[in-house]
Amino acid sequence: MMPAGEQGRWEVLETIGAYAAGELEGEEAREAERLIFERPDYRRLAESYARMLVMLDTFGSEPVEVPEAVVNFALRRAYVSAFMRSAEVFLGSLGRSYLDAFVYYLGLRPGPAREGYGGGI
Repeated sequence: MMPAGEQGRWEVLETIGAYAAGELEGEEAREAERLIFERPDYRRLAESYARMLVMLDTFGSEPVEVPEAVVNFALRRAYVSAFMRSAEVFLGSLGRSYLDAFVYYLGLRPGPAREGYGGGI
């Protein structure tokens, strides 16, 4: 649960953001205008929200084109990453198998575990 002061700040942020986005009407809009006109920091916040909304609107209307080189690089990197993960798992398993076989060959493993290889001894 948020402290009362912090909760109040979030409510003010939401109110000013909603006002800047044009989502408030009637009494709520007048209350937001009163907050904005009374405090310079809230006025700057409202201006920041308005600038951000203009930027988002501008960026949202422009098509995004990714250069083919970037797409190819991302695909190559994904392929290499998948290969390296598979190689790591394979080589790790192979190394453990050879190490287990070497330990078995030297007889360093105690009694019952030696039977797991079915060596016929």
